[in-house]
Formats: sequence, structure tokens, C-alpha cells
Amino acid sequence: MKQLIPVMTLALLFTVAGCSSETEEQAAAAKPVTEAQVAAASIAPTSTRTGKQIYQRHCQACHAAGAGHPATLLLAEKYGPEKAVIKGRKDLTAVYVKTIVRGGLLEMPPFRPTEITDDELDVIASYILGTSAPTHSH
Repeated sequence: MKQLIPVMTLALLFTVAGCSSETEEQAAAAKPVTEAQVAAASIAPTSTRTGKQIYQRHCQACHAAGAGHPATLLLAEKYGPEKAVIKGRKDLTAVYVKTIVRGGLLEMPPFRPTEITDDELDVIASYILGTSAPTHSH
């Protein structure tokens, strides 16, 4: 038993050393990031997706007209057929649409800025409400 302890200790030492050794290439690759690189990375590019593309990707499956769209069916049951389809509704505001998209409501999940950017949120609200999309000056 006493002979086994040094062997186990040595095996453990080699295992730890093998897992934690850093090569020279890895050390060179881990250079500090400059402030300019951080600033450039934090600027989100303006989306080129249209309201229709965003709607088709994130909204249509649940909110399109017709049977088989769960949110449309729930809205029809709760508010009647005239308010079942969200696209083109005149009783909603852009602020309301953006709040619900970002925060979710009941069964609808929230959409994070990594899924729908703030600029895209403006575009999708305009598309749903049938108004022209706002222009942004960046």
C-alpha cells in the first residue's frame, strides 16, 4: 500500500501538468485587447433585414392568418376574429408591439437583442402596423 501512494501521486502530478500546460503559441495568442478593438466590437451593425423577413423568421409561425397559428387562434378566442391577426391591426402602437416582442407575453417568448436588434424592432413594429419603417442615422 505504501508503494502505491508515491505511484498514484506521480500519476496525478503528470495528469495535472499535462492538462494545464500552455504552449508558446497559446500564450502569444492571448494578447490584450486595445480600447479601439473593444469600441469597434461594441458597435452593432445596422440590420439589412426587412420587416417582412423578420416577420417571416420570428412571427409568422404563430401570428399569421389562418388555422394552425396558435397565437392567432388564442387572440381570436379572446378578442374576436377582427383582432386575431396582428399584422395590420390599427389598435396597437409601435411601443406596445416592441414591448411585447422584447418582453414576451403569456405563451409568447421574449426576443433578446441578439435575436432581434433594436433597429430591427423598429422595423418589425412598422411592418406589423403597416406604417413606413423609421430611418436611423448612425
